[in-house]
Amino acid sequence: MALFSFALLFSSCSGDDYINAIPQSSTLLMSTNPAKLTGTGSQHLLKSLLKVSDIDKSGIDFSANVYFFEDARYNIGLCAKVSDDDKLADMLQQAGCRVEKRRGFRFALLPGNWIIGFSDVSVLMMGPVVPAAQNDMKVQMAQYLKQDEDEGIKGTPLMERLQTIDAPMALVCQAQALPEQFVTPFTVGAPRDADPSDIMIAASMEVKNNRLIIKGQTFSFKKQIEAALQNAQKTYRPIKGDYVKSMSANDAMGLFMNVDGKNFHKLIRQNKGISGMLTGINTAIDMDNIIKSIDGDMALTASGFGKGSLQMTMAAKLGNANWLKDVSYWKQSVPQGGHIGDWGKNCFYYTGNQTAYYFGVTGDMQYMSGGSREAALRSICPSKQPLSSDIQQLITGEKLVMLINFGSLQDEKAQAVTAMLKPLFGNLNTIIYMMK
Repeated sequence: MALFSFALLFSSCSGDDYINAIPQSSTLLMSTNPAKLTGTGSQHLLKSLLKVSDIDKSGIDFSANVYFFEDARYNIGLCAKVSDDDKLADMLQQAGCRVEKRRGFRFALLPGNWIIGFSDVSVLMMGPVVPAAQNDMKVQMAQYLKQDEDEGIKGTPLMERLQTIDAPMALVCQAQALPEQFVTPFTVGAPRDADPSDIMIAASMEVKNNRLIIKGQTFSFKKQIEAALQNAQKTYRPIKGDYVKSMSANDAMGLFMNVDGKNFHKLIRQNKGISGMLTGINTAIDMDNIIKSIDGDMALTASGFGKGSLQMTMAAKLGNANWLKDVSYWKQSVPQGGHIGDWGKNCFYYTGNQTAYYFGVTGDMQYMSGGSREAALRSICPSKQPLSSDIQQLITGEKLVMLINFGSLQDEKAQAVTAMLKPLFGNLNTIIYMMK
C-alpha cells in the first residue's frame, strides 16, 4: 500500500509542472528548445546574465523547453525547469550574487537589474526592474512560483496553440503585447470593433546573421474575428520586389506588400489605427482614392520612431491615376491654413497643420510620396545604402514583410523587449516579420 501511495504521488508530479509558474493571464508566450539551438537562445541569455561559461552545472534542466512570457502587467519573464535548486543557489553565489530566502523561495539580483527566483521545480527570471520596484517584483514572482496547474499557463488556449508550432523557437501572443511599432499591420482585416487583446499572432522564429526572422500569421480565438482575419490575408499577393532597393539600410522600418488597392482600401477603412493616421491629411487630400488606385507592389518606410521624428514615405505601382483630375478641386477646398501647390508634372505638395506632404505620379504610373520633395523622389529610387541583397531576396515572393531596425525601438515596451532580446540573441541588428 505504501509503495502504491508513493507511486501515485510520484506520477502526480508531471515533468512539465515547472510551467505552472507562468501566469495564466500572460499575453505573450515564447518557447525555446535549448537542445536544438546553437549560439543563441536561453543558454546564451543565462550565460550573459550570470557571467558563467559552464551552464550545464547550473542546476537548470536544459533538456526541457525554456519559456519567455509577458504577464498582464507587461513584465517580461523567463521560466525554466530546475534539476537541482541547491546547485543553482551555489552557482549564483559563485557568480557574486547574494541569495536570500523569501516566502519559501530563493531570490537573487542579477546584472542589469534582472531578478531570479526559484523553487525546487521552477526558476523564474524577470526584468529589468528598477531598484524601487524590486521588492514588489519578488512578491509577484513568489506568487507565480507557488501557482498550481489551475493557476498556471498549462492547458490554456495560448499554450495549446504554441505546442502546435514545430520549431526550435515559437511564439504566440496578443498583438497588443508587442511594441507599438509592430501592432498596426497585424490588426488590418479585423472588425473595427475588435478588441486588440483578441487579435493573436502565432509564429516560428530563427536567428541568422544577426537577424531575428519571424514567420507568422494573425488569428483569433473568437470565430468572427478569426474569419475576418483569414479573409483579409487573401488580399495580399506575392511581392515582386519593385521597391526592395528603395529602403535604406539606415531606415527604421519598412513594410512591403502587393495589393489591389480597391480590396486593400476596404481593410484599412475599418482599421482604427490607420484611419487615425490618415484623418489629418485626408481632410485636404483624398487618400482613399489614391489607395484605391494602387495595383501592385507597395512600400512604406520610416526613417525614425522617436516622438516628432517619424518621417514616412510611401511608394506604389498604380493601376490608374484617375484621381489626378480631382487635384484642382482639392486646391480650392483645402481647409483654412492649408495649401496645395505644384512641384512638377503631376506632382503636388500639401502644407498645413504642421504637416508637409509631397506626392505625385511618374510617367510609368508609380506613386511617390514623402515629407519633402527629396523624400518623395527617394521613395521610388534605389537607395545609396540599400538593404543587403539577401534581405531583398527574403522580401521578394512573400505576401507581407515588415522590417524593423533593432536600434530604432524606442518606446517603453520596446525597451523592455530589447533588454530581453539582446542577451537572448546577441547583437541583433534587424527584425524581419514575414506573413505565412
